[in-house]
Amino acid sequence: MSDPVPELLELLGPVVLIGWPKGSKGTDQKWGHLTLEDMTPQHLGKLKDGNIGVALGEVSGGLCAIDCDRDDFAEAFLAVNPALAGTLQTHGARGRVFWVRFHGVYPKQTIKFKNDSGEAIGEFRSNGAQSIVWGIHPDTQKPYEFVVKKPALRIEFGSIRWPADISNPPGVLCRHADIQTNSVSLHLCVSASLHDCIPASLHNRTMVVLGNIAARKQALKALAADHPALARLYTELVEPRFQALPHARNDFITQAVPFLYRAVAAPFVPLLVGCFYDCNRATFNDSREQHMKEAQAMLASVTKSYTDSLIDSERQVYEALNEQEQAAFRICRDLAQLPEPQREPLTFFLSFEHLGARLGVFPIQAQRIMRQLEIYGLLKLLEKGTKRALGVPGKAGTYRWLL
Repeated sequence: MSDPVPELLELLGPVVLIGWPKGSKGTDQKWGHLTLEDMTPQHLGKLKDGNIGVALGEVSGGLCAIDCDRDDFAEAFLAVNPALAGTLQTHGARGRVFWVRFHGVYPKQTIKFKNDSGEAIGEFRSNGAQSIVWGIHPDTQKPYEFVVKKPALRIEFGSIRWPADISNPPGVLCRHADIQTNSVSLHLCVSASLHDCIPASLHNRTMVVLGNIAARKQALKALAADHPALARLYTELVEPRFQALPHARNDFITQAVPFLYRAVAAPFVPLLVGCFYDCNRATFNDSREQHMKEAQAMLASVTKSYTDSLIDSERQVYEALNEQEQAAFRICRDLAQLPEPQREPLTFFLSFEHLGARLGVFPIQAQRIMRQLEIYGLLKLLEKGTKRALGVPGKAGTYRWLL
């Protein structure tokens, strides 16, 4: 390939790429200042003539590298993580590197792996580290190879399993079930010092609380990285209405999914439900995979039941709309039907900015959608909204639902 960068970006997603001399794993050149904003066409255009490294961790949106230096370690790792057979994998001189993008909490430093005999067999690379993904290996003088040429998977760190012969498996927050008492206690894994999980007992709740706070911050940060407006909606729509309770995770799904389907575009519902799990993961016993599987099933059910709940005249109109217009229909209809003593029945307030955030479009696009609904005769503008100005807050438009 004359320029590997476009394909690398398709496989890796949004990442910080570093240019190195051909056949090098790196030099004294400083690269820690680079961010995604520096990945301009000019910067990326200079990379094709040498080796290409990837800055790992937070700077690249949670992309990390699990470097297995030995083939037997790579095989053992894959045996306990069969799902990672479908993630991007590269090979240099020996073993392979698994490229994975994490959401939520994950170790923020490099962790070196050793087996029970004390031999170095690989490492987990995160913040401050980089790995070569393209070019010539300095030892073999042969090109790095793609073992599996598929996009890097996005998973939660807690879903990874580690081979039994690793003497220092990394960890973040993990659960430990006390079989005798059938109770659940929390453990906080100190990855930075490579210690084993340290029990956070009842007399040391501080570590548990700090871990829970960190989990929420990381979950919101991960959501905001891809969908800034959605992270704000999470704090406005989800957190004030739903509380994470032990043994009530499924209850949350059955209540939250129908509500969110009427509040945001359908593709955003799993993202918000998943963020709730990530923010409150210490409360739940079931895996995130199980949580999302149930949420998707509930969403499919609600998609059908919502249409069935409409009266014939509403259903005919709803089914004639396109996907974005249907989402706006659900949002506006739900707002209009909310009981509010301070406004007339079937009226509601909604700004183009807020509707755009709920639909995942720009405010100007939201404005066009609302005007189209007006043209259809679904709603009527009663009072035009105003834009924000210096020292003057904006005002949402007032509408009446007509159907």
